[in-house]
Formats: sequence, C-alpha cells, structure tokens
Amino acid sequence: MTGMQTLKAMSIATPHLMGVKMEKAVRLTGLRRRIEGLPAKVIPGFWDTFSPYRGWIPGQTGRASYGALMEAPGSTEGFDYLTAVEVEYFRDSEGDWDQILIPAQRYAVFSHRDHVSELRPALHTIFAHSLPGLNLVPKRHVDDVPLLLERYDENFDMRTGWGGIQVWVPLRD
Repeated sequence: MTGMQTLKAMSIATPHLMGVKMEKAVRLTGLRRRIEGLPAKVIPGFWDTFSPYRGWIPGQTGRASYGALMEAPGSTEGFDYLTAVEVEYFRDSEGDWDQILIPAQRYAVFSHRDHVSELRPALHTIFAHSLPGLNLVPKRHVDDVPLLLERYDENFDMRTGWGGIQVWVPLRD
C-alpha cells in the first residue's frame, strides 16, 4: 500500500444486565490454578485441560461450566482461576483439584453475547461503568466468594468460543 494504513476497528463489549438476583449456595468442583501475568494467554489452556472431565465428575449437576476468579491466598499479585462444574456433593480431591462452596448471595448477572475472546473488555465495562452506574458494589475479600463467576451454559461451544456466557458478580449487602 502506498501511504495508506489498515485500521482495525476496536470492538466494544456490551454486556447486558439480566438482573440482580439472589442465588442459592453453589458447590463447584474443578481445577484451580494461579494466574500471574496475562490471563488471556493461559486461561484457554486451563479449559483445554479441564474440558475432557466435564460430564464425568461424580455428582455433577447440569451441563453448565464455571470459571471462578478467586483472590489468591497469600499473594498480592495475580488471582486464582477455577475451571469447574456444579456438583451435588463433594468427595476427596487431589493435586490441582479444588472444591468451593459459594454461599447463597446476591449477584448482578450479565449476559455476554460476543465471542469469549471479548470477555476481558466486557468485564472492564461491567466493573468500570455498569456496576457504578447502577450504584452496585461488588463484594470483595470474603473467603470462598469469587471476585466473579463466568457461567458457560449448555449452548456454549468450547471449540468455537461462541454461545451462552453469563457473568455473575457477587454484590455487597
């Protein structure tokens, strides 16, 4: 090209508020890993490792999968990420497997209709604009309460990155 530049249009993530809901306690079982650095580079690999176990975890309920962003115990940098499914009961776990019981609480629930790769800008929109604009305050620094939950329903296609994605943000009372 002579003197011309190709410009890529910036994508704008527009999460849709589905509502503020009180949800029952949730038991999650999955693989937990520490993330330091750029999450977009490592989280897809976590899902690749976890996906073959979906549907085979004892006590699994439903077909939804969860990504739980948790504060990293004993660390001021990074966070823990749990790739998980909901279960009826806990059983002994080993190695990287973890289990959390998230107490019943209020959530702001958003739908994410874009590709999973656009989730990071959507999260920025939720925390920088949507929640403050609604006078909602996220719950922080509470044991076994995630910073947020990504919920991938049965319509989400792990291979293509398209389908039903919700973001659940625990709210301060």
